[in-house]
Amino acid sequence: MQTVLVAGASGRLGRHVTSELRRRGFRVRALSRNPARLVGQVDEAVRGDLLDPASLRAACAGVDAVFSCAGASMDLTTVRDRRGPLEVDWGGNRNLLAAARATGINRFAYVSVFGGRAMRHLEYADAHERFVDELAGSGMTHTVIRPTGFFSFFGEIAKMAKKGRGMVIGSGEARTNPIHEADLAAACAEALAGGAREVSVGGPETFTRAEIVRTAFRALGREPKLAHVPPGVFRGAAAVARPFNRRLAALLAFGAEVSLVDCVAPAHGTRRLEDHFRTFAG
Repeated sequence: MQTVLVAGASGRLGRHVTSELRRRGFRVRALSRNPARLVGQVDEAVRGDLLDPASLRAACAGVDAVFSCAGASMDLTTVRDRRGPLEVDWGGNRNLLAAARATGINRFAYVSVFGGRAMRHLEYADAHERFVDELAGSGMTHTVIRPTGFFSFFGEIAKMAKKGRGMVIGSGEARTNPIHEADLAAACAEALAGGAREVSVGGPETFTRAEIVRTAFRALGREPKLAHVPPGVFRGAAAVARPFNRRLAALLAFGAEVSLVDCVAPAHGTRRLEDHFRTFAG
């Protein structure tokens, strides 16, 4: 039985990853700033913070592989934490990589961004790509998983549709195939066990951005009402926010850009976005 250290275990994807790894027979050690939250969900929960290198070496001792989906949250309701992606996603994971190498671990899997290389002018994508570069130069056996958007990222669309409002950035014609976190977790577990250097992962259905909003209205039994917002509005808001809140600025800039380009990856899983939107009906 191999032991895997999971960083980001308490996050929306991490909770599914720990469950999936245990289902496949791995022993899971979870790294968390609040390990009490994970008692009963993993085999072992240890206290650690990616921005505190001293806390990481003990967490890495005795494990066979590291899986990291840790980074700055994309949830706009948590932007009270103003640290930017370069500090958290790049700097934090770099600390974890150093601890893994120091303790002799030779397997590391990391969740990055689909299409991230083409968006390195954005801090959110560049932070991920900087760590991918670090990982590639580490000499470790590694895998980079590149998902499209998670279902949970689209929760705000459902909340707005429930209130009779819908917003699309730009024309809404760009296409994507978002994936449920449970389906992505299965792909992550397969990638960890396999030997591929890079795996791109999307869901089973492809939509335009406008179709995603209409799907939310349909799932909630509401008449579609879409407002098209120029991407410049989000870019301007990002510029205003940057001196005060790096994380919020990075998320606004990334959201504006990614909504304008096709993000379609090889399909995995079976879960449908409309079913996810129906969970907001209550």
